[in-house]
Amino acid sequence: MIGLMKKIQLFCLPHAGGSAMIFHRWKSSLSPFIDVIPIELKGRGARVGEPFYESFEEAIEDIYPAVSSLIHGPYAIFGHSMGSWMALELYYRLAQSTKQLPEHMMLSGNRAPHIFKDENIHALPDEEFRETIQNMGGTSDEVFTNKELFSLFAPVLRADFRIVELYRFQPKPFKVQSDITVLTGRSDTRVKSSDLIGWKKYAGSQCDIVKLDGGHFYIQENIQETTRIINEKLQPYVI
Repeated sequence: MIGLMKKIQLFCLPHAGGSAMIFHRWKSSLSPFIDVIPIELKGRGARVGEPFYESFEEAIEDIYPAVSSLIHGPYAIFGHSMGSWMALELYYRLAQSTKQLPEHMMLSGNRAPHIFKDENIHALPDEEFRETIQNMGGTSDEVFTNKELFSLFAPVLRADFRIVELYRFQPKPFKVQSDITVLTGRSDTRVKSSDLIGWKKYAGSQCDIVKLDGGHFYIQENIQETTRIINEKLQPYVI
């Protein structure tokens, strides 16, 4: 009976410019033992109008109480692209506070944070910025053809890219003790195989790399396979 079924919470952190809404689309495909909890970041979705984060550290200090206050029982964290780095920093913030740690970390669509890539997307001129974002995919064409719509979307993206591009991972004195799954789209041109292998540096336990059909935004393009892997990886924690 589902009412008595043991559950695992899945806290989800989005990509740059993303909102909690992208993870709500998974709900019908995830197993009933997974309670998906998308975390809304400042300046978008239900938090539109709130000031953007000035730094990655500020983002983590905002996310931490939102997550820690909701933990009740076993849980996992999923972060995509920008969200993968947030997930890692959140893990260390939770460990610092002696909070219950996640059973599993799912780090998606990004290189390991110690692998530096010199980018300055957030400061590009408007037209070049628009073209760069459009080429990444994952956003409706309507956003780019409608100037008024893009003018609403662009500040969120610039703010997110700014904190990502200024972020520098500070080495930690211990490794992640939760199991780790690193996920990527097979056609993702932004993430190399060596970038993915770099995540193993943080693993104090098991670390698997899983490649799924799709590009950088495979989590939207290939929901069925994405949720199948999540179901498979999290099931052992509720048996």
